[in-house]
Amino acid sequence: MKKILFIKNPIYLIFLASFVSCIFLLLLYGTIKLEKNITHKMIDISTFDVMSIANNNALFIDKALETISSSYVKEIETNVNLRAQIEKNLSLLLTSNIKYAYLIYKDYRGVFRFLADGAKDSEKAFLNQKFDIDNPKWLEIFETKKPLTIDHGYSHQILITYLVPIVKNNKVELILAVDFSIKKIEDINQILKLMKYAIIIIILIIVIFLILLIVQTFKYTAVKKTAYTDKLTGVYNRNYLQESESFINLDEYILATLDIDYFKVVNDTYGHDTGDKILTQIAQSITSTIRLKEDIVIRYGGEEFVILAKINRNDNLSALNVIERIFKNIQEKKFQINNQEFMNITVSIGVNLVPNKSRNFTDAFKLADLALYNAKSKGRNNIEIYDERENKNNDLSISINEIKDAIDKNQVICYYQKIVDTKTQEVSHYEALLRIIDKNGNVILPEKILPVIKGTFILRNITKSVLKICYKKLQENKDIKINLNINSKDLTDNSVLQILKNFALEDNISNRLGLEIVESKDLLTSENAKENLIMLKKLGYKLFIDNFGSGYSNFVYLSQIKIDYIKVDGSLISKILEDKISFLLVKNIVEFAKEAGIKVIAEHVSSKEIYEMIKLLEVDYSQGYYFNIPQEMDK
Repeated sequence: MKKILFIKNPIYLIFLASFVSCIFLLLLYGTIKLEKNITHKMIDISTFDVMSIANNNALFIDKALETISSSYVKEIETNVNLRAQIEKNLSLLLTSNIKYAYLIYKDYRGVFRFLADGAKDSEKAFLNQKFDIDNPKWLEIFETKKPLTIDHGYSHQILITYLVPIVKNNKVELILAVDFSIKKIEDINQILKLMKYAIIIIILIIVIFLILLIVQTFKYTAVKKTAYTDKLTGVYNRNYLQESESFINLDEYILATLDIDYFKVVNDTYGHDTGDKILTQIAQSITSTIRLKEDIVIRYGGEEFVILAKINRNDNLSALNVIERIFKNIQEKKFQINNQEFMNITVSIGVNLVPNKSRNFTDAFKLADLALYNAKSKGRNNIEIYDERENKNNDLSISINEIKDAIDKNQVICYYQKIVDTKTQEVSHYEALLRIIDKNGNVILPEKILPVIKGTFILRNITKSVLKICYKKLQENKDIKINLNINSKDLTDNSVLQILKNFALEDNISNRLGLEIVESKDLLTSENAKENLIMLKKLGYKLFIDNFGSGYSNFVYLSQIKIDYIKVDGSLISKILEDKISFLLVKNIVEFAKEAGIKVIAEHVSSKEIYEMIKLLEVDYSQGYYFNIPQEMDK
């Protein structure tokens, strides 16, 4: 995998090229230093004899003048024989390498002048001729009063001036100067030059390569960002998740899935442009809440987002707080439709607090999605945390193929829960609840099955299987009534509708088979669904609205299709004792139903106290664990 990344990602090549460049720069620096060291060694070796001769000559001049009490300069100027002797000695210094030897002084104005010159007569400087210095180091000798070497450095030879001070009374009176040259060792010089040129060329090639790589990296980064970023919302997209899910360390995060409640209604009511605007605002609300560089937000598809909240110091509560803040901020925010209109949006969130217990990201995601399904089935607009204890009997890795096999092998079954008359507690109906027996004999609950087949044709096939099971059970028990759940897609599916029409042709079937439809905007806005419900009503089927009160309730629509029963959402019933709003909602639903001639069923009646309150409100029927838990029905 690292090799693939190395090839695909040019940033790794940039690091490599930069590293190689640094090596060659160090090599170039070393070569230059080597050349300088060789040059200095050559100077030291070649100048030793010259300097010794010059020092001896300076010593001769100093001894010749040591008895002179007056100025050395005046003595040499006036003493022709002495000057001639000095120039003769200087001429003896001249060789093929020593070009010039001369004696100079600095006058009272600071100008250097010749006092004696060892050159041939044709080239000899005359007495007191001005001497122009070309290097400020000449002045240092007056401070140091020590011999000084000045390197003029040329490419093919080294030019050197060697200065020896002649001191009187601790003051530099005269300077003996010797100019000489040293030829460089041509072979070494050539090799060093070739090395330098080769290294410079290599560095230039690497620099050009680096520039091209940097340009390519910018392009790569831009393309990668585009490929991994959702164009509408600006967060990561599903491509990013597919590419990186195997690298996500599940020990470091909690995993949450977020779905916008009734988003299809927003699109249907206001148009897709407004829907896109709402999606963008939702994404902005999420990204403004998360911790930058710690949490990850991915638009998984449509109106669903995946959030990975990082755990700090083994404390998953801090990560959970992030999810709760996201939920709260969306609840409190007004989302803009246009310049004049705003609307409230709610979301449902499923959370997997321990994704590291799953084998891989996909399994961890399934558990979060299962919690999301539970959150939506409990009325939406809430956070549901996956609880392993509630699902301990489930095979958590059930696949869509296993569900298809279960249908083919008749491993789809139904458990049944009683719906009783609230006053007498006599059984009025049974609700058929979907179950699948997996290959290991485990009983799989609907919250595990339905998210896997959501949006697929298998959902329709599951409905057909449950219809056939209920039909058989009604044939075997002529005195019972059974309800089953029908989704909004089933109400527009011809094959499902045909089965229901065929059932209605038999006596004493359709009047004992109740159809429970979850109240949704899809149902309320579909004309075909409305027409088919009216058709089924005419065929003798009893119509139930399930989870009534959990979302938008169109009372006019309910009256148009003449609903027989309303099942009050269990989340309202379970809070009816301690929550005044829930109590008032149930009370008003009951009053409305009585006026409309609709029977009311209370779901999730789990205790005697709730049952007594339901009875006090004169709810017609009750269903819940207080009466029985779902189980198979004997023939």
